[in-house]
Amino acid sequence: MGGRGIVPVTILQSYEQGETVWGTNGMAALWGAATRKLIGAGVDSPRLARDIAALVGQYDVPVRSVSYGDGRANVQVSLRRQEILEPADVRALPPGTALLFATGSRAALVQLCPWYQSPDAERIAAATARAEALIQRSALDSAAWGSAPGLPESGGEAGRD
Repeated sequence: MGGRGIVPVTILQSYEQGETVWGTNGMAALWGAATRKLIGAGVDSPRLARDIAALVGQYDVPVRSVSYGDGRANVQVSLRRQEILEPADVRALPPGTALLFATGSRAALVQLCPWYQSPDAERIAAATARAEALIQRSALDSAAWGSAPGLPESGGEAGRD
C-alpha cells in the first residue's frame, strides 16, 4: 500500500492481540511486511521480548586473557558476541521510551514526546475537537434518522428525502 501513497497504521497492545484478530499466519505476515515498528514499554510476552532482543542484535566484547610461561606474560585479546539487550531489558523499557525498527537500519532507542507536550499541541487539540464534534454530529443525525449513515432505513425504505 505504501507504493500507492497509503500508509496504514496499526496499533496493538500486544502481539497476541494481533494474532487474535488476524490469526497466527496473518499477524506474522503483517509483522513481516511492516517497514516501521515502534515497541513501547510494557512488553510482557516472553516470546515477543526474545524476538525483539534478537532483532536488536549483538555486539563484540573484547575478552583479554593473560598466560605466563618462561618468565614472560603473553596477552591475547579475542572477541565474544553478546546480546545488546536481553529479553528482560526489553520488558523493563521505561515509560516514555520505545525501540524503533525501520527497514534498512539498526534498531534505535528513542525518547517519546507526548503530543500534548509538542509545539503543535494547540493545533492537534483543535483538530481533535473538530473531529470529535463531527463524529458526535453524525451520530446524532443518524439517531434522528433511525439508522447509521449510508445504511438503508429500517422498515424497508431505501432512504428519506
